[in-house]
Amino acid sequence: MLWRGKNVNAEDDYVYHDIGFQDYGHAVGFVQYMLRRLGFYQGPVTEHFNQWTEEALKHFQMSQRSAITGRMDQRMWNLLIGVAVNHRILQNEVGPQFVNHFTVAQMG
Repeated sequence: MLWRGKNVNAEDDYVYHDIGFQDYGHAVGFVQYMLRRLGFYQGPVTEHFNQWTEEALKHFQMSQRSAITGRMDQRMWNLLIGVAVNHRILQNEVGPQFVNHFTVAQMG
């Protein structure tokens, strides 16, 4: 399948990627995994930001009383990671470099 979004794997590992529909890469897989662990996403971790990922993210945003955009930006990264830490899904020492390499260690 041809994806028209951007490949976030080609970007710097030490920034939180601004991602949305049709983007792909490890950061997308991380979002899918976290949303699944939090009960918002039921699909497989594909590393492709598809319509189910977008809907799950919107439900997460709604649950957090945040603007419902269906996109990940710096604020959403901080919120998602904060909620994951609070639910003991992740530890406190999570940074952008961990997000991009998460699939290798945890989702394989």
